Amino acid sequence: MRKAIGIVLILAVLAVVAYFGVSQASTPVAAPAATPGSGAPASSAPASGSPASGSPASGIPADATEAVVEYVHDGDTIFLEDGRKVRMLGINTPEIGDDLECFGNEATALTRSLLPEGAHVWVQQDVEPLDQYGRSLLFVYTDDGVNVNLELLREGAAEVEMYKPNVLLRDEVYAAQYAARDTGAGLWGACR
Repeated sequence: MRKAIGIVLILAVLAVVAYFGVSQASTPVAAPAATPGSGAPASSAPASGSPASGSPASGIPADATEAVVEYVHDGDTIFLEDGRKVRMLGINTPEIGDDLECFGNEATALTRSLLPEGAHVWVQQDVEPLDQYGRSLLFVYTDDGVNVNLELLREGAAEVEMYKPNVLLRDEVYAAQYAARDTGAGLWGACR
């Protein structure tokens, strides 16, 4: 009987989390104000992506956990060996397959080169860990501390897509996009 009550309570908590995750996921995050003439966002707060003491490697946040890449589906969606389907936080890459968009294949190829099958990675979640489809919302770091989400933005393989309350690394995310846009990197030069 206690086991059944425990299961019911867990399911109730998951339902509440899923409900609030869906209702909040539709609130986009506005871009930070740009510094005049620079094309880069203004930032009054310290970088939240700076490494903390005790991190496994420079650039990997202390609250990141270990995982292994099973497969890269497209530029912003990967599968981990523990069964999680991951939608990378803060970014959106062009579509592939039947709905192919300009630079979709290139974005997928870049993600696959950064996250080959079997690669050991570090993942970090924000406030809401899942989206409305049950995908884990994560920043993904390589063992040498590269934030793959930001790297895709820097290379012009992605655009910013952020939704409240998941605004971790907001300034860094927008700065990476602005830098790529200003230099015409990736999709900014090929598709605009």
